Amino acid sequence: MDAQEQRSTVKSAVEKHKEFLFPAVATYYQEPLAIVKGEGEYVWDDQGNKYLDAFGGVLTVSVGHANPRVNAAWKEQVDKIAHTSTLYANRPQGDLAEKLAEITPGNLKKSFFSNSGTEADDTAILAAKIATGNNEIVVLRHSYAGRSATALSTIGHKT
Repeated sequence: MDAQEQRSTVKSAVEKHKEFLFPAVATYYQEPLAIVKGEGEYVWDDQGNKYLDAFGGVLTVSVGHANPRVNAAWKEQVDKIAHTSTLYANRPQGDLAEKLAEITPGNLKKSFFSNSGTEADDTAILAAKIATGNNEIVVLRHSYAGRSATALSTIGHKT
């Protein structure tokens, strides 16, 4: 794909974003960037501009974009199996839970893995309600906890 095709494709990506995604999936910019590539701590837009990614994809890529070690481990695992439900045990999950139990201070031994911060927040709220027997939670005004019904009920801004 040449540079012109890339610009055209990415421009339509911004237009498609505006037309087909829920309003809650806000970009927060009048002229949104269309990111086409990431490498390490940098990202590039459809115009070829390079940016230092100080945002880190909502903290999900703290090891950088396209990290060769992470990608190699991911590719090795996905070549074996990409996903199983919690109905089945799997060694990588058990190994990680064991490692976390070893390095976590105090009496914390159990882990719960989730796919997103939203799931993690929802699970933390549920765990707190179960542990305390209380249905009230304290949240920060203008905080962000995700887009689930539980998360949306805890935030103080409409987007």
